[in-house]
Amino acid sequence: MKFTIQIKCGDDSSAPLLVAEIERKGPLKAGSLGLTLAESKGLLANVQKELVESQVQRFIQDQRFCSECGSLRTIKDYHNVRFKSLFGGVDLRVPRLNGCPFKKQKVLATTVKINGLNNWVSPEFEFIQSQLAATIPYARSAELLGLLLPADAGNAASTIRRRAIRIGERLDAELHEHDGATDKAESPAHRGRIAAVGLDSGYLYDCRPNSIGSFEVVVGRIINKGRDSRSLGFVRAIESNQVAGHRLRQKFSEQGKVANGVSVFTDGDPGLRRLLLTALPKARHILDWYHLTRRLTVLKTILLGKEAIKHFPAEYHDPLKKHLESLKWRLWHGRLGGAINRIKAILFSLRLPTISCKRPAIRMRRRIKELLRYLQNNQDSLANYGRRYRSGQRISTAFVESAVNQLIDKRMSKSQQMRWSPLGAHALLQVRAELVDGRLHAAFDRWYPGFAGEGLIFQTSR
Repeated sequence: MKFTIQIKCGDDSSAPLLVAEIERKGPLKAGSLGLTLAESKGLLANVQKELVESQVQRFIQDQRFCSECGSLRTIKDYHNVRFKSLFGGVDLRVPRLNGCPFKKQKVLATTVKINGLNNWVSPEFEFIQSQLAATIPYARSAELLGLLLPADAGNAASTIRRRAIRIGERLDAELHEHDGATDKAESPAHRGRIAAVGLDSGYLYDCRPNSIGSFEVVVGRIINKGRDSRSLGFVRAIESNQVAGHRLRQKFSEQGKVANGVSVFTDGDPGLRRLLLTALPKARHILDWYHLTRRLTVLKTILLGKEAIKHFPAEYHDPLKKHLESLKWRLWHGRLGGAINRIKAILFSLRLPTISCKRPAIRMRRRIKELLRYLQNNQDSLANYGRRYRSGQRISTAFVESAVNQLIDKRMSKSQQMRWSPLGAHALLQVRAELVDGRLHAAFDRWYPGFAGEGLIFQTSR
């Protein structure tokens, strides 16, 4: 059994072009039923070659005519290019055209260029590569594309990395060049209101020689009642507070209206708090309950450990346990004064001669002093967490922790241990943030005419 696949370009008078011939011999077997992967890749590559060559040839013919007088422009010379796409590379000869001979002012020869096409790389190829690069390692991205598609040209791991970083840099530049205006097509009434904002940070291993080991990455999420959330990320060593503040304000402007007293959450880091309050001066900063109670959990673990139970007499151990429970209750209800009094009572008990030299007491004193400093530094950020919880309001940065997991951990650290340069990590964060928010496709729509499919018609026989 033999199958001949042809395509026809133009009207019915044009001769069909042979694309592929597929032959099956012998009895039907499981491995010979339908197309094989190698045959499908070859078929796609051949169809792409014929389609691209016909399109470019027609485009060059149209470009040879002067747009003003319609006279034919002569060809000065040719140069070879390779169009790279998901469906294989196509070698082309692109001419340089002399200027119109009837113009008084001499015009230099120009190379024929296709609007929006950079370096003869298909926008869809860049989109898929950047999407994969933001999800899995560069080498695995190249391997996956090469396995399923005839994307042989321009599919090396280093090329994918370079293109993904370039896309990230373009997204970053687009954000900072924006004047802060919102989309004109969207009326303010439909923008919704920002419900909560949170920032957190993580660390990535530094790949630079003589580095200090790691660098900090700031990740945030903006929650809006009327639309999807918005993620952001940047390397703190690259962006100053002023630039980072502009990033936040631009994200706020795109996401919705900011009301006075909007809740902003951090883990108490002074830099993150300052950054958020600079961008939102009328916001209310709330200390994350999870990070606060985690310090209490450490104290409780020490107190209920075997060593403390062994060395602390019951007349000391039971009051310390009650003080810790009372401390947590007061923090839950936002009673800072009562919480500090309980901390002082715990410190007094831990300094008593009977237990002061014991190892658990030393550890607890160090931890309780850290908690005291933590509360004093964030005393104006404590809230009545119990009341907020009962009314259905947020009390923790769980929504930001999920952003850290999506933007950093899954791609850059925990799931895939690797080292990064600050510039490379910063650029890839922009791509991953747009991908997580489902906005990467919209960015390519803005950059490349026809990327979304306008003017394309595809019909099947069935």
